[in-house]
Amino acid sequence: MSTTINEKKFTVETSYTNFYTGGDVAWSNDGKYIYCMNGNEINLVEILTGLVKRSYGVNVNTEGDKAFSEEDEDVIYSFALAPRNDYLLTAHRSSLLRLWHLEDGKVEKLWKGQHKGPIVKVAFNPDCRLVCSSGGDSSLRIWDYANSRCLAAFKDFSGPSYLVHFHPNEFKTEIFAAGSDNTIYCWNFHTKELICKMSGHISQVTAFCFASQNSDCEFMASVGRDKILIIWRLNGTQEKLIPIYDELEGVLYANDREVIVAGTNGDIKLVNLKSGKISLLNESRGEYQVKHLLRNDVTQQLAAVTIDHNILIFEGDAENRSLNCIKQLIGFNDEILDITFLGESERFLAMATNSKHIKLYDCEQGMNCKIIPGHTDTVMCLSTPGLSNMLLSAGKDFAIILWQLKVEECTLYCVAKNVSSHTAAIGCISFAYECSNAFASVCQSGTLKVWNLKKEKKSGEFQFNIKSAAIAHDKEVNCVTYSPNNKIIATASQDKLAKLWSAETFTTLGILRGHSRGVWCVRFSPVDQIAMTTSSDCSLRIWSLASLDCLKRLEHSSTVLKAEFLHHGRHIVSASSDGLLKLWSIKTSTCIQTMEGHDDRVWSLAMPSSSKMHFFSAAADSKLIKWRDITEELKNAEIDNRQQQLLQEQSLQNLLNESKNTRKAFVLALKLGKPKVSYKIINQYIRNRDYSGIEEIISALDIDQQRSLLDHAKMWSTNSRYSQASNLILKYLLTEMLVNPELQRSLNSANLVEVLTPYTQRHFKRLTALKIDLNYLDFLVQNI
Repeated sequence: MSTTINEKKFTVETSYTNFYTGGDVAWSNDGKYIYCMNGNEINLVEILTGLVKRSYGVNVNTEGDKAFSEEDEDVIYSFALAPRNDYLLTAHRSSLLRLWHLEDGKVEKLWKGQHKGPIVKVAFNPDCRLVCSSGGDSSLRIWDYANSRCLAAFKDFSGPSYLVHFHPNEFKTEIFAAGSDNTIYCWNFHTKELICKMSGHISQVTAFCFASQNSDCEFMASVGRDKILIIWRLNGTQEKLIPIYDELEGVLYANDREVIVAGTNGDIKLVNLKSGKISLLNESRGEYQVKHLLRNDVTQQLAAVTIDHNILIFEGDAENRSLNCIKQLIGFNDEILDITFLGESERFLAMATNSKHIKLYDCEQGMNCKIIPGHTDTVMCLSTPGLSNMLLSAGKDFAIILWQLKVEECTLYCVAKNVSSHTAAIGCISFAYECSNAFASVCQSGTLKVWNLKKEKKSGEFQFNIKSAAIAHDKEVNCVTYSPNNKIIATASQDKLAKLWSAETFTTLGILRGHSRGVWCVRFSPVDQIAMTTSSDCSLRIWSLASLDCLKRLEHSSTVLKAEFLHHGRHIVSASSDGLLKLWSIKTSTCIQTMEGHDDRVWSLAMPSSSKMHFFSAAADSKLIKWRDITEELKNAEIDNRQQQLLQEQSLQNLLNESKNTRKAFVLALKLGKPKVSYKIINQYIRNRDYSGIEEIISALDIDQQRSLLDHAKMWSTNSRYSQASNLILKYLLTEMLVNPELQRSLNSANLVEVLTPYTQRHFKRLTALKIDLNYLDFLVQNI
């Protein structure tokens, strides 16, 4: 029975992590999933939620658990999705080609690529019977994987080729590849002849596509970094050349008369092939650069893969002839430095990573993300004034930006900016407690500045006004925060000190001394006159604001980077550099729970209002984890277990009162863990000398029940009074073990020999001595 039923408990509800690190991307036919490369595995990502549903790779078993064996790691260089969505082909660093069956996640075929170097591209033909591999040795090979043979090998071109496509008609035998000499080659893989060369680009060809998937397909479009779009006839003649004035990375046919192109600047354009007119469908405004362009025919949506490993899903607006971004999937976050809730309902989560952009997640819309540009260097810290639509951001560009959240558009707008607020990188910024009129900022030079935020009545613009500034510490300042009444400002620094400042007079109220290394975080309790600090000395300290004495010291095994009060100040959640989170009870000074989920330094915690039952943690391992409070669930489960146990105990008592149901009572005693009751039943058989009955009961038990019986026998063997029953049970279990290998493995895992040998030897010595004494007594009686 649990003794901690009233203690807080959390569990991982959702973990958002990296799923794309560059390379090939494929879209499922139904438009619900995206296949992405991530090192030595291919991730199946659900577009609606942004979560990885399954992984395919040599270090991933059928259950989806990763095997952490570096020796077996075989990085995937390229992959292709079969047009029918039933197979996945991967090319590995070991030059092996693996054909995966998507439904069960197992490798159906495995063969050597026979290329002299890595395989850089693979592709399926339309009927999925053949595959093509492009090697770093400037050769193409056509494979009939069903019969495990190579049909053709082409080496008469300049490679390697990163663009390979079969003719869209499954009855055609042409294959096209873009060489490194800016030329597109066409072969007949049945006759093994070179049909034509399409020379027209003056720089690398980045993409090409066919005008139709039907048998009457006659045209092909190609783009490159030479800023031109070329329309080709499939016999190799050039039909039309259209200048786009932008380096192009993707091309798709919208219809027979129009082509969609995407440039490195992120703009997606529509080109009329007859008039040459160019229309802008979506403007990136420098927020991203497109690397790949995909289309799904079922959903009629476009996907743009950016150079930052993000995937943007677009939907067409027929009336305005434009594209609207309906979903952004963040494939790679890098190191997450800070997170905070945003919005009056805490619907949004703002995130600062190793990037000059802010990421805004919509927690109610499947973690849909918007990338917010504005800073010119890495954003390091964020702050919101409680339940508000205002957000402050600052970082290495010395600038402080005030943002306004537009809930309807799910985005942030810059309403004020100070580009020269500090002379060094700003490490922390904090609004006053539930107040948007004041905030404080600290930087790496040790400076603390307190600001007033005013809104002009006429213009409606916000103005930053410095209220006071001072050199607060001798070294870098890691944290600044306000007390709940906004009368005290606390700072924490690498000089091993935490200082308390008056928010009105800006004088030092006290210094918290005691840490032996730099202090990372300082926080005020929302209900008590206490503060807490975290440090590199692996400790978390609680201080009295009245006497400035250290009241409690809580220990971690590594540097404590962040801590927050929880549950109206009754608990503390702390995060350390080893990736562990600990939940502390302030009343008892004990660690209630250690939460595992991160693999690297946990930099930030986002605590919601008291009405919410979850919080977020973010770390250097790029993981964003949502932790859910399961305290009430555990309480209800404990109550249900108690009620169920009472009912079963009552049933056991009823069975014991009925002499005919002895066997059922014995099985129920094993299930409830009642060794005393099970002993009484076995002892009754022993008294009646019904040993065959004991053997029948044991043989009727399953593996789990026999394991439970072994545990009971272990407890009996510790007492000489119960040793007869224990040895008898062991005899039958060991006999059963000889004919049941599964039972043998189960009993071996229970440390049978190590546990029972000392007690068995003791009982044997006792019985041997008793037998000697009895024989001696019998000898004396006979000689009297």
